[in-house]
Amino acid sequence: MHRPRALATVLLATVLAGTLAIVPSGASPARAVAYELETEASYAVDPAAGEIEVSVTVDFTNTTPDPDGRFSVFDEVKLAVHDAAASVEASDDDGELAVSVDREEGVNVATVELRDDLRFEESTSFELTYVLADSDDPHLRVRSSVIVFPAWSFGTAGSVRVTVPAGYEVRVDGDPLTEDGEAYVSGDIADPSRWLALVTALRPVEYVSIDATVPLSGGTADLSVRAFSDDEAWGTRMRDLLTEALPLLEEELGLPYPLIGQLVVTEAVPIDATGFGEGATAGTEILVAYDQPPFTAVHQVSHAWLTARFADARWIREGLASATAARVADELDLDPPFDPVETAEEHADAAFPLDEWSADAGPVGETFGHAASWALVRAIEERVGVDAVRTVLRRVAASMGPYHSASIEPEPTVDGVTAPTAPLTSRTFLDHLQTVTGDAELTELFADRVLRAEDVAMLEARAEAREAFDRLADVAGSWGTPDPVRGAMTTWSFDEARGQIDEAIAWLAARDELHAEMTRAGLTPSDRLQQTYRAYGGGSEAVSQLEAHGAVVDLYADTADRVNAERSFIERIGLLGGPQPEGELALANGRFASGDLRGTVDAITEAQRILEAAETGGIVRLASAALVVVLLLGLAVILFRRRASYTAVR
Repeated sequence: MHRPRALATVLLATVLAGTLAIVPSGASPARAVAYELETEASYAVDPAAGEIEVSVTVDFTNTTPDPDGRFSVFDEVKLAVHDAAASVEASDDDGELAVSVDREEGVNVATVELRDDLRFEESTSFELTYVLADSDDPHLRVRSSVIVFPAWSFGTAGSVRVTVPAGYEVRVDGDPLTEDGEAYVSGDIADPSRWLALVTALRPVEYVSIDATVPLSGGTADLSVRAFSDDEAWGTRMRDLLTEALPLLEEELGLPYPLIGQLVVTEAVPIDATGFGEGATAGTEILVAYDQPPFTAVHQVSHAWLTARFADARWIREGLASATAARVADELDLDPPFDPVETAEEHADAAFPLDEWSADAGPVGETFGHAASWALVRAIEERVGVDAVRTVLRRVAASMGPYHSASIEPEPTVDGVTAPTAPLTSRTFLDHLQTVTGDAELTELFADRVLRAEDVAMLEARAEAREAFDRLADVAGSWGTPDPVRGAMTTWSFDEARGQIDEAIAWLAARDELHAEMTRAGLTPSDRLQQTYRAYGGGSEAVSQLEAHGAVVDLYADTADRVNAERSFIERIGLLGGPQPEGELALANGRFASGDLRGTVDAITEAQRILEAAETGGIVRLASAALVVVLLLGLAVILFRRRASYTAVR
């Protein structure tokens, strides 16, 4: 999170430090001011005492010629000093000089009264000293853990020397200081009004942990705040803030708490002089710079949900984090650090498509990126509603693609938010939003602020493909849209998608004809065709499957016609007491309904075999019956003759 004006006051004071007008007594107001003010500024840091001793050696020369009939005289010298300057003193070789400190045009100014009036071409030297003590000002911190302060030069020419105790790693933002033994030096500064260095010194930090357990609907947040050992108050404030903020973040994002293990929030030094409070993190650790307002901490912790694995586009992560933090801040009565719309407009000269926001955008680019991302997400939420954005986030968390129907509810995650199979990009964010809301005008918003030129050039083809996709969805009805089509639409392969859509629509028309044939034949469709369609759309695999089903339907219908036809007496005799073709057809119907085409064909073939064997079986049965009759008649004749012969003999 960034405070765009973090250094504005410091810069103003620095500029004025070298440009304060020093008007000589008796000089005509119409004449140009002329003087030489050469300085050597020394900043001696004493973290044990919690202060910085500042000494400025001044060599001042009056170079304003005497006006006609008058004298050019300086009786005082003004120097802009730090706002926190205390114990301000001045002295020359003869002793102390009177010095006063007052605000002049918003700048803290030390006025040194010279011992003697200084006339044209005369010079004087003196030393100005003051102390900068540790404070709550994030740009003035003098502690054993961290030292931060602005160093500037004075006068019309000067130099700066900074001494920091051994054991500190020193970073200088702004104008350079070069390490020179135990000190850091500027060298000659030709224009002190344009010179500024923000000195940060850090040594291996000792931390104190302040822990809390925060119950959430998606689990329990095991919070550990690590504060500098000499800044435990920061840790206590942060623990109290996040204990309140975490449940609100979970509610506002509409996603369950994602982390397993500790959420570690660590106090850190500012990343650079721009005032950003964000830095690299490791695992579940989140860094929050001590100079950041509470809003930034809420923003940072929202990244526990909004990781790079969740959203690939940086502007989405940062914009959502800021917009979510803003709603939580309203509930916690926290002030936002800036107005995103105003700040983005102020930095319009640095504007770029948000998809091009990279880590090396520079201070001005970073300021614009954060502000513009927040402003855009806020504009989206105002247009479609916060609930629509939450729905998109739930769809992403459930690994739903942007072209899955809006009627499909994302399945709730149980053990936190696992990383989606594909992180959210600018393309898929736009696609998801339009799937959920149907708002076609979001395209213009993304074209103006987000998309690269090559993506903007694809928007017309995208609109045509989406119309075709909607037609396919209407035709498909409950069957939905196939995976290949959704995949091509998701990757913005619109030519490929249009071809697949045409194939799928043609395939669905052939399916409808086949379903009509199934109905006429008395067959019940299985899920196999639908599964094939969803997997392959109207591709060759689906066509082959359709043809295979068609062949089975034709075979079944032909066989059913034969089974249901009038049978001859001989065929009926042949079927008596044996397997019936109707039974096999019923078996075939059941197998067809379950998607078992091979089993269906086997049952149909068996029905055909039974029919074909019926006449032969009837003939065999009739012949067998006739033979039995003949044999029985023959046996009866033989028995009759034997009985007659027995009677005659008796």
